[in-house]
Amino acid sequence: MKKFLLALAVIAFVVTPVFANGSSEREDGTFKVGVTIQSLENSYWAGVFGEVETLLQEKGWDYTILACNDNSATQIQQIENFITNGVDLIMVHPSDPNALEDYLATARDAGIKVMCWDDKMTNTDVNWVLDNKELGEAIGSEAGKFISQHYSTSNPAEVAIINYPQTPILLDRENGILAGLKAEANGKYKVVAQQPGLDAATALTAMESILQANPNVKVVCSIGAGGDIGANEAFMTQEKGNIPDDMGIFSADATQQQLQAIVDGEATRASVGFEGSNIKTAQACVDMYEKLLTGYQFETQNVYRPLTVMDKSNAAEYLADFN
Repeated sequence: MKKFLLALAVIAFVVTPVFANGSSEREDGTFKVGVTIQSLENSYWAGVFGEVETLLQEKGWDYTILACNDNSATQIQQIENFITNGVDLIMVHPSDPNALEDYLATARDAGIKVMCWDDKMTNTDVNWVLDNKELGEAIGSEAGKFISQHYSTSNPAEVAIINYPQTPILLDRENGILAGLKAEANGKYKVVAQQPGLDAATALTAMESILQANPNVKVVCSIGAGGDIGANEAFMTQEKGNIPDDMGIFSADATQQQLQAIVDGEATRASVGFEGSNIKTAQACVDMYEKLLTGYQFETQNVYRPLTVMDKSNAAEYLADFN
């Protein structure tokens, strides 16, 4: 069985997959799964797929988990290799959904089950998705409520957005953030910077650049964990660990590091999460695999995941689930 080994860097959460050669032959009742995702340098994906690996090991399934590093040509090659190797299921987190449709159709023609994480694709058996506009609106709404508490039309907040518009669903999420901000705090803020930062290291560099050009930025909205973690580190350094009441970061993913920052009173104020801990998300994901592979009939091709705001009122409860 192939192994997928995760190594997390303290700040950047860099994940390095290492594989050992193994047999593709499987015992009765086990399956062969191929997973290709955008990146394993993002702390959310690193945490979840570390737990997915553990669950697949416990089941005795043969698996390969790969990152395409947000390159659709690489992802296409990975899918072609999965088909050649005769996997039972392919799960894809697409770099470019449109580029993959024909290749996933080929997989299904070969009798392979196909699951997409995050995008409403056509040539799949099921898509495990979020309403990214709704998710963005939830992030923006939390930020807007915070802004309304600490700022006014005569003293507007300067806001930075850590985004990733290269990916359509994350552009939808960013547009939702902007809509949520406007709905809750119209006239009480101005967006002064929008920079990409999918992983923490990139986001830290982006946030340092933003603060150099806009030293009065105190509110950040991020499309994901990487932007939150990087921005929090920048603020913690700037403020020498003493975060003022009117400074806050609002984001998605609610990873262990984000929840710990909320509990510890750092700049991270709220994050919109999903099933809960990495363990719960991984279990829900692997449950989807097993349903597909054992003939479960989903009522709809698009299965939506839940949204949960995690802030100082409940962060400790969700954080405890990681231990």
